[in-house]
Order: sequence, then structure tokens, then C-alpha cells
Amino acid sequence: MKVIKIPSLLSSVIITALSGIDMMEFTLINHCHYCKGQVKFHDIRIKRFATVIENGERRNISVRVHRYYCQECGKLCYARAPFYPNTKFGSPVADLCMTLAWDHSFNHAAKILNSVGVIIDRGTIRNFSAHEIPPVSYAKIYGLPIPLSVCYLSDLFSRKNWNYQVTQEEILEVCGFPTKMETADLSQYSP
Repeated sequence: MKVIKIPSLLSSVIITALSGIDMMEFTLINHCHYCKGQVKFHDIRIKRFATVIENGERRNISVRVHRYYCQECGKLCYARAPFYPNTKFGSPVADLCMTLAWDHSFNHAAKILNSVGVIIDRGTIRNFSAHEIPPVSYAKIYGLPIPLSVCYLSDLFSRKNWNYQVTQEEILEVCGFPTKMETADLSQYSP
């Protein structure tokens, strides 16, 4: 298999963005996504956010998402988390897949991501292309379209070295999810 050369700075930005979120907890919810009823804590689900290669080892990056039980309609609702509906990876991973698939075949986009250290296959990239995902803002860095969500996440997590505590609200905001829960249609965020 031909190795694709990716500048180490670009790899570092992407891996910092994805690995920084590991085991963060998402708890935000106002009311039931379905009927607007009162919710009560039910449990915590660990969801895979990304799979990366760090120090030569394959590692799953996961987040902890609270689930709530609606006291009115009885349905389970997830707290707001950076995932597009019906996807199995975090929204920044989907954003990376989408932007790369604009300029490259699914197979080549998967090879680029694998060279960066993000483990994903061409079928998953193809599936993301079939989803109704909002438009992705990006910047061309070293000739590759890199989503701004990835750039912003990397910036947030690089501040951790300065004792900066990244909040779930900041993560949701840089990933393009609404920050005003009262005005947002949250039904779309239930996995």
C-alpha cells in the first residue's frame, strides 16, 4: 500500500482535536426531545467518538453521554453531544470525511485519514456522504480541506496545558451545535 505523506503538524492538529475529548462527559438537556416533558437521569452511555493511532497503538476515543428518562412520554433522551443523528463517530470525524470526499474518492480519503492517524474505512466515508449533514466550513491547510471544527477543537485542547478547563458547551459550539437549548430543535440530536 502506498503511503501518503502528510505534514506532521497537520497530523498533530487533527489528533489533538480528536484525542482531547476522550472520556469527556456530556450532560446538557432541558427537557424531553419528543414531548418537552420533564426528564430524570437514567444512565450514562460510553460512545465511540473516533479511533486513532497514537504512539503506534490503535486507540478508541470515547465520550460519556448521559441518558434521561422522560416522566411524561416514557422515552429515553440523550444529552446533547457532538454527534450527527444516526452516526457512530463524532461530528468532527464526519466533517473530516465529508470535506476530504469532496476532492478525493472514498478510498483515497480513507488512505489520507489513515496516514494522519484516524482509522476509518471507505465504506464509512461513503455512508457519511449519504447522511444529511449540515454544510461544513473548512480551511485548506497543506492543500487539504480541514474542517474548522477540527481546528477549533485542537485550539481548545491545546489550552489544557495552561490549566484551561474545556467545557461541554465550548465543544458543542465549536462543533456547530446550537448553544441556546431553549430555541434549538433538539429532536435531531437523539442518536
